[in-house]
Amino acid sequence: MKTFFEQNKDKFDVYEPKNGHQERFLSKIKAHQKPKRLFVSYKWQMAAAVLLIIGLLWQTGLYVRQMQTNNTEIRQNEKYFSMIIKEELEAVQNEKTPETEKVFNDAMQQIKLLENDYQKLIDAYRQNKDKYILNAMIENFQQRIQILQFVKQQIKQIKKTKTNQNEKHRV
Repeated sequence: MKTFFEQNKDKFDVYEPKNGHQERFLSKIKAHQKPKRLFVSYKWQMAAAVLLIIGLLWQTGLYVRQMQTNNTEIRQNEKYFSMIIKEELEAVQNEKTPETEKVFNDAMQQIKLLENDYQKLIDAYRQNKDKYILNAMIENFQQRIQILQFVKQQIKQIKKTKTNQNEKHRV
């Protein structure tokens, strides 16, 4: 390589460019460049704004429809579980006797606490719209139903015990 450079050193351009070369070079480059736009044209700005507004309205519409669906589902679940609870409560009240009154009253206190908790869950759902709160609401209904079913079993057991005692006294 050294020999090549030594043999061809007069062919290389080693001279300094003339004064003002850099300015002339930059002015030629600038002459061929298109001016930069700092702002997008008015039409593009309007189109982007319209698309943004349409997108926001679409998202809002989806959100509203989802909330309406959730509210409908909540109402349907409330109606369904309330109907079951009402039927179970009527069955328990029909079986109520002086001997079973304590069990019945205890169950009513527990159900009242669960109803108060349910109201708190409704308030929390209105603020957060969280699916876990919906699950807690359903579990609340299920707990009330379980309490009533347990009370029915207890009442049957008390009545069965009373019947057995009466039969023993007759014999």
